[in-house]
Amino acid sequence: MFWKKENNDSLPQEVYYDINDHLIVGKQKKWKKVIEWFFTLLGWFIMLSYVGYVLYGTLAIKKDWYLPERWVFNRDMIVEVNRYYFFLLILLLICFVIFIIWKNYNKNKFGSLHRRQFRPEVTNKELMEKFEMSEEMINMLQNEKIVTLPKNIIPEKLGMGSDKKED
Repeated sequence: MFWKKENNDSLPQEVYYDINDHLIVGKQKKWKKVIEWFFTLLGWFIMLSYVGYVLYGTLAIKKDWYLPERWVFNRDMIVEVNRYYFFLLILLLICFVIFIIWKNYNKNKFGSLHRRQFRPEVTNKELMEKFEMSEEMINMLQNEKIVTLPKNIIPEKLGMGSDKKED
């Protein structure tokens, strides 16, 4: 190809990532779950019935089978959809080839680079200096569920809207 292939001997950085650390887990009310499941199943039923009708309708028209017609599901809809199958197939193949070429280009051009750098974790000492708090208070904030603060610990420069505040 026209790009330079670089040596790919370097190992990628290992990053610890657990999705469970980032999920909000909580109890959901039963009636909300029922409504959610109802609409999910209804949506899947509508989508699958449409796809099933289109597939069966295509076969029924070609084989001269009985084709039931209800609401928007009719013979004209099947004929209209069948007009676009060939063009959609060609478009799908073109997109597929473009994505494969793009993937290979990116892999050859950028595959050996590992530029992602992560910031180090904030230490308790840095928190103590920034918020002018004791180590016991920092530990309490990190470990307790409910914390009552004796004073506002956010410095004036870090407050919400402090840059727009009028004096």
